[in-house]
Amino acid sequence: MTPDLADTLRNLCRDEAAFQQLQQTLAGEVQPLEQQIDRSNFLLERQKTLSDVIARLRQPLDLDEIFKATAAEVRQLLAADRVGMFRFHPESGFDDGEFVSEDVDSEFESAIAKKVHDHCFGEQFAAHYEQGRAQNVADIYNAGLSDCHIQVLAQFQVRANLVVPLLQGRHLWGLLCIHQCRAPRHWQDTEIEFIQQIADHLGVALQHAELLAELRAEITERQQAEQRAQELNQGLEQAIVELRTVNQELEAFSYSVSHDLRTPLRSIDGFSQALLEDCLDQLDSTGQGYLQRIRAAAQRMEQLIDDLLNLSRVTRSDLRIESVDLSRLASRICSQLQQANLDRQVDIEIQPNLNVQGDTRLLQVALENLLNNSWKFTNQQAVSRIELGVLPPNAETDRRTYFVRDNGIGFDMAYVDKLFKPFQRLHRVHEFPGNGIGLATIQRIIHRHGGRVWAEAALDQGATFYFTLVERKE
Repeated sequence: MTPDLADTLRNLCRDEAAFQQLQQTLAGEVQPLEQQIDRSNFLLERQKTLSDVIARLRQPLDLDEIFKATAAEVRQLLAADRVGMFRFHPESGFDDGEFVSEDVDSEFESAIAKKVHDHCFGEQFAAHYEQGRAQNVADIYNAGLSDCHIQVLAQFQVRANLVVPLLQGRHLWGLLCIHQCRAPRHWQDTEIEFIQQIADHLGVALQHAELLAELRAEITERQQAEQRAQELNQGLEQAIVELRTVNQELEAFSYSVSHDLRTPLRSIDGFSQALLEDCLDQLDSTGQGYLQRIRAAAQRMEQLIDDLLNLSRVTRSDLRIESVDLSRLASRICSQLQQANLDRQVDIEIQPNLNVQGDTRLLQVALENLLNNSWKFTNQQAVSRIELGVLPPNAETDRRTYFVRDNGIGFDMAYVDKLFKPFQRLHRVHEFPGNGIGLATIQRIIHRHGGRVWAEAALDQGATFYFTLVERKE
């Protein structure tokens, strides 16, 4: 009641006793109205604060800015000594954490960055807070709190506190803490409800921050992937330039081998033959033997040069991808082998309809080498068998595996690593002629088709050569 209103009422009353009685009556009527006005003012300010929090959530602000502004507004509205956001360390089992944001009265120490350990919390309270529990304590020394809990609060000069969970989705991220440090404080239901609403909106901010972090991580990952792709493309372009240079050098080398080396070899062979023909009577058997060995070495060297050139052409030639019937190619090659060796009876089995996508010319070269090897290494068998087929698909690979199998002399698997290297032989030349270039050629052709080739064998038990090709859509 204002002094002016009191004077007016006193003048209207018969005596002082009547005035006192009227004043008490009016006070009883006015006090609830004043409380209602205070409550309305609080609710109005609370709504304004909530609106500000929601508005910040709609702006491109980071979590630190949202926490800082919200802490300041809440502390001012509640006239509290400290408002802070506490975060649990993710791997601590809710026993360790620290305040990451706060607004605090200058009379009291900051809680920021102080490490907090409370071994009671994780076991006893974390699950309840994750279900939405709130704690309000009017006086920490008269609320039945555990000694470890009181010790944690006392280091921040807390006398009364109000704590609600900060949930990131369904996960307990941290706590929103309201501290009263000067004296005990009874927390009103409206205050508790208000802080719970604030925590709910901060939970939305936490989820937004998590999504934003995931988005930034994804963007960073994509940028790094693009950077790696760009570097890879640059490296690929450089490799292409270098490869072109190497190919040009190989072309020059091939030309040199084809022309510059063949000429002296042919001269050696030709003059050796001329000596044998023109000077035969002047040479004894030893001299004639030497000249024959010279001619044989020159001819072998020329054959090696041809094999090297063929291997180089396999590596450098352009691929012409088309539909290839391996069964038909193999049948044609085997027919030629049978016509050239009419004295041999070989049981040949070719699985029909082995259709692939590849370079016809190169795949024919690969099959020729595989089948020629099988034909050659089965010539000591009473009954020779050669088979071309494909294995059924399995769970380990989605590619079809083709094979050429024979019952020839095989080889020792201890030497399998030498098998596909140029000029590496596992058998003597006088037993099985050849220069050891065929399997190296096969491997390069298969590799150029994006596949791989390998072999399994045992001495005197035959050999099987397997190969795969890239499965291209027709």
